[in-house]
Amino acid sequence: MTEREQVLLESGFVLHQRPYRNSSQLLECVTAGYGRVGLVARGSRRTGNRQRALLQPFAPLRLSWLRRGELGRLTQVEPAGFHYELAAQHLLAGYYANELLLRLTARSDPNADIFSCYSRCLAQLASATNVARTLRVFELDLLRALGYGVELNGDAVSGEPLRAESQYLFELERGFTCTERENPGADVYSGRDLISMRELTLGDEGSLRTAQRLLGRILRAHLGERPLQSRLVLQDILSRGL
Repeated sequence: MTEREQVLLESGFVLHQRPYRNSSQLLECVTAGYGRVGLVARGSRRTGNRQRALLQPFAPLRLSWLRRGELGRLTQVEPAGFHYELAAQHLLAGYYANELLLRLTARSDPNADIFSCYSRCLAQLASATNVARTLRVFELDLLRALGYGVELNGDAVSGEPLRAESQYLFELERGFTCTERENPGADVYSGRDLISMRELTLGDEGSLRTAQRLLGRILRAHLGERPLQSRLVLQDILSRGL
């Protein structure tokens, strides 16, 4: 028989919620010490239920649950800080971060680095003037936390440091190699933009577009063919300057 797990006041966030049975909710949460967990919040859809107001995305929480098997039963929830007030592009960017975690993580796989980079992303989105930069930094941090980090220290063949004036060919299984040939169909990046990614400056539109192209390719390799719905909507909004 599976051993019963009891967890008290664990730091976490709600990533996704959906109705469950008559008056309950099924929650997907990311937590500091237990990774992503699935929890049933019994009766939380009833009018006047205290949990209903607390169990919202982008709100730092303390969660308690009992679990035997894949799904746990939420037993207590408390606020652990101020709800991050996100609106417009910032709100959609938050849902994009949530969707990334849901697609790239598995339940019950603890990873404190993932929780930390997600928490930083929400805090930065709450005050960010440049949503695109915040998301690119989050993607870089998340890939690193998952063990898929982008190697930006040097040429994969020669070992030489990246040079701002050089062009680099990227291959997913190999990394970056310096190239002198003109090849319009190749996946080539400027050293200047790659250095900007490494230093997390990303201070101009060129470096941001480069980061989006590179990280988009890497993420697709791990996400598969099904696109992220929130990313498609966000790209459309940003492209139209809304």
